[in-house]
Parts: sequence; C-alpha cells; structure tokens
Amino acid sequence: MKNNRIGLILVGSMLAVIALVVTLLLQRQQTEHAEQVRAQGLGMVRSLAALPVPVLVPAKGAPGVLDSILAYRDNPDFAYAAVSLDNGRNLVEVASAGAIVPPSAPLALTGFAERAIPPGQNGRAIREFHGPLASAEEKMQVRIGYFEPRTPFDMKDLPFYALIALAMFLLVPLIYLVIKREMAPLAALGEQLRTVGAGQTMPAVVADADADVRGLANKLNRYLDQASARIRELEQESVASMASGRLLEYGSNKMQAVLQCLPDGLLVLDPAGEVTFATGKIEPLLGVPVAEVLSQPVEAWCRDPELRAMLARFRSAGLDTRSQMTIEFNPARVPDKRLWATAQALLGHSMAYGTLVVLRDATREHLARQAGNDFVAHVAHELKSPLNVIGMYGEMLADDGVDAAVRVEAINVIQDEVERMTSLVNNLLNVSKLEMGSMRPERHRVKLDDLLRDAWQQARARAESRGIRLDLQVARDLAAVSVDKDLLRIALNNLLNNAIKYNQAGGSVVLAAEEGDADVVIAVRDSGIGMTPEDREHVTEKFFRVRETGPEQRGGHGLGLYLTNQIVELHHGRLTIDSELGHGSVFSIHLKKMPALAEGGQVL
Repeated sequence: MKNNRIGLILVGSMLAVIALVVTLLLQRQQTEHAEQVRAQGLGMVRSLAALPVPVLVPAKGAPGVLDSILAYRDNPDFAYAAVSLDNGRNLVEVASAGAIVPPSAPLALTGFAERAIPPGQNGRAIREFHGPLASAEEKMQVRIGYFEPRTPFDMKDLPFYALIALAMFLLVPLIYLVIKREMAPLAALGEQLRTVGAGQTMPAVVADADADVRGLANKLNRYLDQASARIRELEQESVASMASGRLLEYGSNKMQAVLQCLPDGLLVLDPAGEVTFATGKIEPLLGVPVAEVLSQPVEAWCRDPELRAMLARFRSAGLDTRSQMTIEFNPARVPDKRLWATAQALLGHSMAYGTLVVLRDATREHLARQAGNDFVAHVAHELKSPLNVIGMYGEMLADDGVDAAVRVEAINVIQDEVERMTSLVNNLLNVSKLEMGSMRPERHRVKLDDLLRDAWQQARARAESRGIRLDLQVARDLAAVSVDKDLLRIALNNLLNNAIKYNQAGGSVVLAAEEGDADVVIAVRDSGIGMTPEDREHVTEKFFRVRETGPEQRGGHGLGLYLTNQIVELHHGRLTIDSELGHGSVFSIHLKKMPALAEGGQVL
C-alpha cells in the first residue's frame, strides 16, 4: 500500500511537471513568434515608408508594390497592406483571402508603431504595424497587418513536445527506485527507535510495518518525548546532586574554617606518612610555610628530630598506634618557642585513615613552670636566709656573756628578718586569695592624704637605713576615693619597697599624689636602676623579676608588682609604668574620684 501511494504520487507529480514544462515551452514559442512578427512587420513598414508615393500608389490599373507583397508573402498569417491618409481613407490596399482592411488610426507621435486590433469583421485578432511616408506632401502612412496565431503552438513542434514528455515520464521508475532505496534506512531507523523505546522503563512504541515517513516522524517524536522526560529526570537528579554537593562543600568549608580558627596547629597525614592537610597556624609554630608542608615529604621540611621520630613511629605498621603520643620540643626554626606535639592515629571501624598531629604553643606554660621552679628555689632561699640569721643571732642571745649593745642589735636584726619573712608569706597568701577569688575589697570613702602619709612614715625608716631620701608631695585637700584601705596600703608598700630596693645609696624616692578632672593619680618616683622596655612589658607578670647586670644582686620573689597590679584592677583603676634603664622609674596608680553627691558620706 505504501509503495502504491508513492508510485501514484510520483506519476501525478511527473504529469504536473510535464504540463508545466510544456506550458513554459508554449509561452516561449508564442513569445518568439510575436517577436518575429514584430521584427518582420516593422522592417517591412520602414522599407515601404522610404519608397516614393507613386511607387506605393500607382496609377489606376497599374500594378504596385503592395500587390507584390501580397503575391510573394512569406508569412501565412499576413492579413493586409495599405496606404492611408490621416483622415482614415485608404489610397491603396491589398488583403489576403477573407481579410478586411480596418480603418487607419492617427499617426503616433513617435513615428513607427504597432497596435492590436481585436477580433471584429475578420473574426481574428490582428497585429498592425504602421509608419509615415517620408516622401508624401500630406500626412500619409503605410500599414501592414498580421493575424494572431489560432493555436498556442505550431503542430510541427508536436513530436518535440512528445519526446520531452516521454523522456520526463521515463524518469518516474528511476525516481521510484531511488526513493525506495533511500526509504530502507528510514525503516531501519524506525525499527531501532521502537527497540530503543522498548528498552526504556517507559511504554514502548508500537511499530506498523506499513508506516510511512509520517509514521516514522511520529515514532521519532514519541521517542524524543521519552528522551525529554528522561532528560528532565536526569536534570532533576543533577540539581539534587548539585545541591547535595554544595551542602557537602559548605560543610567541608565550614569545618575547614573552624579548624583554621583553632589556636593550635593541625597536621593530617595519610597512612603513607605524607601530609594531606595543614592549618595556617603551622607556619608561626614551626617556621615552615604551609605550601612547603603540603608539597614536600616530612624529611624535607621537618628539621626537628623529635617530631620526625614521632611521625615515623605512627607510620610504622609494626607498632601499636592506638595510644596517643606527646612530645615537648623547641622547634629548630623558631628556637624561642616551646611546643607540645600530640599524635593520634585516625582509626575507623576496620582501617586506619592516617595520623592527626596537634601542635600547641606551650611557651607560656614552659616559662610559667620555669618561673615557678625559680620561685620555689628563690622562696626557699628567701626563707632559708632569714632563718639562718635568726638561728645565728638566737645562739648569740643564748650566751650570757653577750654585751647589751650586741643584744639590742641582735634583737633588731631578728625583728627585721621576721618582718621580711612575714612580708613574703603575706604576699603569698594574698596572691593565693586573688587566684582563688576570695579576695573581695571592702570599699569605703577614704581621704588619701592620711593613707599616703602613713605609708610614707612606715617606709621612711627602711629608706634611711639604706641611705635613700624619701620625700612626700601630697596636698591636704585631695579628693576622696572609694577603696579598700588595707589592700591599697599593701599596694603602696610594695611600690615603696621596690623603689627603695632597686635604688642606689644617696638616691631619692618621692611619694606624690595629684588630682585630675576625673581621677586621682598616686605616683612613686625613684632614681634607681630603671628597666628596659622588654622588662617593662612583663614586670607585672607573676614570678617575673627584672634582670640585673650590676655587681649587686637584689633579692625578690616576683610577686610584689603582680599583687599591686591585681589590687589596682580590683578597684577598677589602672597601673602605669614609665621607666628608662639607668634613670629610674615612675609607678602611677589611677583611681576614680568619689562623686560629688557622696561628699557627705563617712570618711575613713
């Protein structure tokens, strides 16, 4: 059925093509015939118009040129020839059998012209060519007419047309065979589409054995619909996968940001011992750029034998890597630091994923531990020295033969050593209270001038014993402050004792106070040994002692200024230090003044 339809379509199409070709050939033949007639007519009119009038219009009964044209015409469609006046009267005319010469038309302005005469008395349409006579004294024109052809084509060309039609019609079988050959791949494509469609989870397309190209297109469209649906499903899955991937990426980036913000440095090594992850804290701790840590083996970037040995231990499969391992070392590239390195194997349910190494800056703990050890040794020395002195003078007092002056001196020395030990013990107790949070100031409104004068009086005897002048520069009208009187006295005594201890014989210490707009500043100025800027930054730290370079080494336990600073901060004040090595120091306590509305309160 499909092949028959294609054959009929081909036959019909070929007949239409033949009809079109024949029509075009006929139109072309008719056009060529009209051009030939026009050329012949205009040429003959021009030739006749050039002849003299007597030749064209002979005497009555004499033969003329027009008669010769009629007798020897070479065109079977010749209708007539005439010489006419401008008023339409024909002077002479000749016509073929059955033809009637129509009236003339006025001469055209352009001279030679043609006109179409519709069918009338002649029964056929005529094509007339006319032009003026050059030798005529009055307006005369010569006219020649030709019949329009009756049939659209010349019967002598019928074999030619038939040959063309036959040649074109014989192309139908060839075209049919070519189409049939070209349709075979399309049929195979339709079968493949049906097979592919049946292989999907979607409903299969039922194929028709007699289906044409339209059926193939329908199957192709159905398959494309199925493919589009599948593509949409894949796009949805892709969007879900992309969202899941971005969520995982966000979680991973968030986790990495958290790890990068940790104060400790992190290293993650794979089972082969190569670093796969490192945080930015590694560079300031080890002095090695992170890029170098990630791109080079451990042996290339690690210069610390302790760290290399620990990493090698966790890389060895024969050792137990389930327990942690911690080492303490000084990094070779940052020798002023002390690090703790803790390594832990990353173990899953059935396999090891590598090693996690945590690097922590233990410099402060190391220094504090070292300072604590130094402090214990120093406290032991500080306690041992006065005890030895007390024991020695105690033995001296036990002797009955001791002079009274020596006995008095021994009693004074024993009293000084006891006060020294008492000061040390009190400082230790106060520091302990501060760190335990049990030291809470009982603040009252206090007039500073009396408190400062008491502190000055207590420190003056010790200053004079060392040959140091102690001056007081305090006004009587200082504003009152809200402080714990006992704690502030401890702070002042520590500052005055330090100023006297770290001074030179013949030096001076000044206890001064002045009132500002919002606070009162208590200053202790000395002309002692002073401090370097580095020591000034750490002098208020616990157990810190200023490094002394002179021959005289002054004792100290590193708690006085620490305790003073803590007491000032408990009163919401601040302690400032201005010192220059070899030119003395100034310690200033800044305390807020009491509000004016509280001036009527109790004064201690």
